[in-house]
Amino acid sequence: MTDQLVRGVALGGKVRIMAVRTTEIAQKLREVHDAGPWGAMALSRAASALLLMGTTIKGRQQIGLQINGDGPLGEIYGLADAEGQVRVTVAAPRAEPAEPTEGLRLASAIGFGRFSVMKKLSDDQPPYRGIIPIVSGEIAQDLAEYYLSSEQIPSAVALGERIDTEGISAAGGYLIQALPGADADELDTVLRRIESLPPLGDLFSMGIGPAAILDRLFDDAEILATTQVSFHCPCSREQFARKLCTIGEGELRRLTEADEEIVTECQFCRTTYPFDRDQINALLYGARMYDKAD
Repeated sequence: MTDQLVRGVALGGKVRIMAVRTTEIAQKLREVHDAGPWGAMALSRAASALLLMGTTIKGRQQIGLQINGDGPLGEIYGLADAEGQVRVTVAAPRAEPAEPTEGLRLASAIGFGRFSVMKKLSDDQPPYRGIIPIVSGEIAQDLAEYYLSSEQIPSAVALGERIDTEGISAAGGYLIQALPGADADELDTVLRRIESLPPLGDLFSMGIGPAAILDRLFDDAEILATTQVSFHCPCSREQFARKLCTIGEGELRRLTEADEEIVTECQFCRTTYPFDRDQINALLYGARMYDKAD
């Protein structure tokens, strides 16, 4: 079963429903970042959250998630687009909680700090940024709190994974948002079903897909769209060459005097782009233009 996202409505159109399977994405992220258990959980849940949030944007818009906790994992940062493509990084992917914990609780490795959502809605406008304090550190509860406090949308969010000796064998999540006019009694029924639902990692590992999970929560779930989702990083050598130009001519010359080669690395996919001395010298003109622009 490939990774996919479904979105639709329920309760007579008064509730938005989204669910996503991200098993392949989560395993790819774990491999790319050589992540330990807590790092893999953080990458998996951030990717699932971003893809669910991506259902609220369209076209060339982007949505970002930045979690800055005081725990050993450090910053978690990711981006997703409206086409179902996502990329995520974590500062210390092999970190473990400072204090012994019972079981794999992500909150112990994230800690307390800031939970930020960024929306890039157009090329000619600055991105919108909403920031709340981390309330849980498990990411799902934090996202639900963000929607309630920053966008005034009551939401239920669940993110989960199953970790075994081979890595992440199942992962995904769902997002349910009440629209104006939703019946309180019907919402209470949904909450009771949510509480009785088995862990998401177990459901996905049994081969139960996103649409079937929503069917367990609603009697009238109507799926309006299904999207294939994937890990994708658009980095390139040209992109990193432009970044090197922005550090200025003086700094570039200093680097070439100190080393025969400069190696840059993409934080999302860990691809390296080496530049030898001749290639750096070719970039000096561009760096000089940046200096003049400043």
